[in-house]
Amino acid sequence: MKKIFYIIPILFISLIACKDYLDRPGLDQFEDNEFWTKEENIRLYAQKGYTAYFYGYGSGYAWGNFFTGGAWSDEYSSSAIWTQNTATSGNGWSFSWVRWANIMIERIENMADLSTEAKEHWLGIGRFFRAMEYSDLARAFGDVPYFDRVVLYNDLKTSYKKRDPLSLVATKIMEDFQYAADKVRINDGLQQINRNIVLAFMSREMLYFGTFLKYHNIDMDVGNQLLERAAWAAEQLINEGHYQISDDYRAIFSSEDLSGNKEVILYRQYESAKTSHCLVSYNNLEPQTGTTLKVVETYLSTDGLPIKQSPVYDYASDNGFRFYDGQYKNRDPRMAASLVDSIRISGPNDAYSSTGFLTWKFLPYEANAKDLIYNGSTNTTDAPVIRYGEVLLNYAEAKAELGLFDQVVADRSINLLRKRNIRKNNQGDILPKLPKMTVSGNNILANGIVLDDPDRDPSVPPVIWEIRRERAVELLYEGFRKSDLKRWKKYEYLRTTETNGPTTLSKGAYIDIDAYKAKYSAKQIANMMKNVHFYYPDPDDQSKAFVYNLYENNMRRDWVAGNSYYERQYLKAIPLDQIKLYKDMGFELAQNPGWDTLQEE
Repeated sequence: MKKIFYIIPILFISLIACKDYLDRPGLDQFEDNEFWTKEENIRLYAQKGYTAYFYGYGSGYAWGNFFTGGAWSDEYSSSAIWTQNTATSGNGWSFSWVRWANIMIERIENMADLSTEAKEHWLGIGRFFRAMEYSDLARAFGDVPYFDRVVLYNDLKTSYKKRDPLSLVATKIMEDFQYAADKVRINDGLQQINRNIVLAFMSREMLYFGTFLKYHNIDMDVGNQLLERAAWAAEQLINEGHYQISDDYRAIFSSEDLSGNKEVILYRQYESAKTSHCLVSYNNLEPQTGTTLKVVETYLSTDGLPIKQSPVYDYASDNGFRFYDGQYKNRDPRMAASLVDSIRISGPNDAYSSTGFLTWKFLPYEANAKDLIYNGSTNTTDAPVIRYGEVLLNYAEAKAELGLFDQVVADRSINLLRKRNIRKNNQGDILPKLPKMTVSGNNILANGIVLDDPDRDPSVPPVIWEIRRERAVELLYEGFRKSDLKRWKKYEYLRTTETNGPTTLSKGAYIDIDAYKAKYSAKQIANMMKNVHFYYPDPDDQSKAFVYNLYENNMRRDWVAGNSYYERQYLKAIPLDQIKLYKDMGFELAQNPGWDTLQEE
């Protein structure tokens, strides 16, 4: 029987955790002495954090940060533009969950009848949740006021304190994760936070803030400390040997039961009539926001080389004017596990994509149109919350950023990911694997050939470029990409403004229109020509074209390095009502740089 994360509606928990930070009740509005008396009650209190931080595929008609549920990025073709106006309220600026965690920490510290082991474990859980919340806040806003204790409602000086520097906040996050890693139990029961879960999230968040501090030129010393902790946390899990890479890559995201999957460190469970989601439905027969041509061209060829360097792919033979069946052949097998093997466009196909490229990464092999479990919001596939494959990538990248990526690290991380025995649709023969990644100084080799990707960003060293590629394909549609571009300070990759025709974020599949006309009915073709926009590389040849998703000027995004209108997008605006509230109370809350600019400069 599958169990589900759920929240027991205890009134006092709602009272202390769901109010705005600056409009909260006093701490004496529930009976502390009756509740904070035994370990079972602490566990009950902590359960509220599970669905908040381990969201998975969400519930109902939501699917979390997976697929296109995450912030738009270069993974799918989006007409979203940069945020233009400063937020007037909300925008994620709330410290109610910080308060919730601090209440937990302070109450546990005062529980006299709790054993030392139990007290340290639950303090570790409280500090883990505080680290998770501050990670979310600091990702969004950068500098934020740091509270490590419960603030009383009449303590205005503390309530309205100034924002603390990101380097300090990140250091505090690191300290909380480290305490939790040292004190939380190795095993506290099925689907309960344990040391391994703490370590996995620690590797994720320390990598994020370490690289953000580095690439945004904020604090290299603290950044390196965080990267060292990211590598350390990942290495603990690697050395433990409890987890291993799953051969069936797609099954990690499309299984009804992940309890036996050795790659999944934590997952959210779903069951009919209790908690369900809709992600499978969106990958089944519904139209999709399309995968970009950039993604399709990112996968290596089976010889381990980029497509523009690979003799197997032979890009020069057509200079990119290649139909999908040719693009799909002889590629990294994760492409076959992630993307549908045929083009689906509006008109000829019911289930289609705005670019022609669909994903089936989240679609169970047995999914069909008739079974209600694969339609609407009744999906019950389990959601991986954090998995070993990501941890290995965190380890590889942290080591590379520290200048310590060598063959040993590659063999303990990326080369394990490449050993999967992947079968297309989980049937037939094992697909050819990528060759082992070989490290030689500042270069990456495949079968003795140095990788020299013509599309490499020249500001990114070859080793880090290839690690980032590995991350892009391994974590495709898992909600990481825009966050990764943010920490690397590479939002320029999201630019879709044209200089010489559509970009690979604007273009989709290359289509033989005459072949479609011969294969489908006149009505289907009429619908295709009506609903699908095309870019014709040769204006005199209307028989072949790219699906063209961002066909209007107002759908496109520009990027000008150094321009505050664009650079400000790396952090959210502090809502104007909070700045005014601070001022009215006699305090100051500084705005993030550039957010006083109301229009493009």
